[in-house]
Amino acid sequence: MTQHPHDTIVIGGGIAGLVAAYRLREAGRSVLVLEANERVGGNIHTTGDGDYRLEGGPHTFLASADNVWRLLRDLGKEDAVVAAAPAAKHRYIYRDGKLHAIPTSPWAFIKTKLLTWRGKLSLLAEPIKPGGARKNDTATDFFLRRFGREGATYLAGTFVSGIYAGDPSRLGARAAFPKFWNFEKNAGSMIRGAIRYMRAKKKERAAAGYKPRRGLFSFDGGLGRLPEFVAEQLGDDAIRTNAAVRGLRREGETWAVEGEGGESWRARSVVLAAPPPKAASILASLDEHAARILERIPMAPVAVVHLMGKAEGAIPPGFGALIPRDHGFRILGVIFADQLFADRAPAGHFLHTIFVGGMFDPTAVKRTDKELTQIVTDEHARLLGRYTIERVAIRRFPHAIPQLQVDHPEQIEALRLLVADHPGLTLAGNYLAGVSVDLAVGSGYEAASEIDSFLRSG
Repeated sequence: MTQHPHDTIVIGGGIAGLVAAYRLREAGRSVLVLEANERVGGNIHTTGDGDYRLEGGPHTFLASADNVWRLLRDLGKEDAVVAAAPAAKHRYIYRDGKLHAIPTSPWAFIKTKLLTWRGKLSLLAEPIKPGGARKNDTATDFFLRRFGREGATYLAGTFVSGIYAGDPSRLGARAAFPKFWNFEKNAGSMIRGAIRYMRAKKKERAAAGYKPRRGLFSFDGGLGRLPEFVAEQLGDDAIRTNAAVRGLRREGETWAVEGEGGESWRARSVVLAAPPPKAASILASLDEHAARILERIPMAPVAVVHLMGKAEGAIPPGFGALIPRDHGFRILGVIFADQLFADRAPAGHFLHTIFVGGMFDPTAVKRTDKELTQIVTDEHARLLGRYTIERVAIRRFPHAIPQLQVDHPEQIEALRLLVADHPGLTLAGNYLAGVSVDLAVGSGYEAASEIDSFLRSG
């Protein structure tokens, strides 16, 4: 069955695709979102388990997430935002059998046992270390140069695992941490560059009349409310779930989108907002070179395990804990979800979200529920002590997080040039410029602007 044409079809109902569709709809365009799964939102998804609220992917967004705040203003949903509890500012890193708070003040930095004095002196010397930003820097190269070995291992390395579930020796500093890399490139130092950036940003926001914000944020009901807000604005008539796409072809001035179930849809333009493996499959018959670039983007597999039970003992107040890869743990880190927002767990109970897998342990997601539960509960006890666990919930993401390697910027530039040869087709997604919610939202805005310009020119 062939549907009547739309102005735009958006393939993929993650946050990037939803934002692109919303912006085009606001511009008066006829839009249809095709989502292969039974719901939209991608990895941003909150579910209920009794009195617990479980996040499938990210738990929060930052005060500095300008694209998210722009979206909330556009949607009229700024009042729906809730700030994380003050405890969220505390984060921990495991070393030598203990959790150490990441220091957030000069006195805390002096006292911390997370780093030796040699490690502390290396960090303090960062502003006077020679700059050396190179295009082929890996994250390991960059953080070793700026922070020294201890800082690279116990500070930067753990956050690479926390953000990308990745291998710092394979991630590109310029691609995965562009702000940090550019701080060194432009100011000769990451710290000096960060100070300049924050001062300029503060002036820019003050001039624009934005009130200063700090900390982490979500919504009543969880971060999954964000894609729900966008979907509500789009309306049911603009979204088709369980609508997997097989391929694309150009027919004159129209795009034909072929569904795996035999359906097809037509539109003047297409936003391809599917993750890299699926986007490669869709593009294979249209542009094999573009498909090959997408196929070469590694994807970290991650299992998300939620532990729920009675709060016993002294769980340290904070956002959570990260674990360096050379300490004999398979878990990447733990988020103390019940401490972030009041509605995540019933009174007197805890909810901890634990991440397993990543590029160092890619087979973990293939473990059975029983095996994963055993790994996680044993290592949770080793990290925090024994607790009464009443429930366990597991979600697997075989292709969870794109790995932005050293040549990623050049590969994406080549990909965009190839896609530009197909008028009315553009891309959106968190693999283009970075994996944060904010950058995914930003890619949706950019895709909508590009497609709206194309439609105006036609």
